[in-house]
Amino acid sequence: MSRLRFPCKIENGKLTLLNRAEFDNALANLSGEYYLELNETGVRSAQQNNYYWKIVNIIAEDLGYTDQEMHSTIKTHFDVDSTKTLSTKEFAKFIERIIRWSALDLNIVIPDTKTLLQSS
Repeated sequence: MSRLRFPCKIENGKLTLLNRAEFDNALANLSGEYYLELNETGVRSAQQNNYYWKIVNIIAEDLGYTDQEMHSTIKTHFDVDSTKTLSTKEFAKFIERIIRWSALDLNIVIPDTKTLLQSS
């Protein structure tokens, strides 16, 4: 079984699921024993986010997609439900995987962060 992840927030010792319906729906299909694990998420930096969307735009333009279509395609290809739930470290690894995939499978070279963000 794949790992299930559900964004949540904890305030004053109380856990709130950000999408309770999705959580309830997933539980309805399960039975057995499980571990519940909480991982603190890091908020990706504005620089990471800008770089990601520049990458998405480069690939989208080359392949004839809109940025949103490419974003959805990338998430599907890498089996990522939401980039919003990735920690800073996970998001950095995600970007590295996209750059590698882009070069090896799509023959699209992505400039490094400094080069790409300075050209804006």
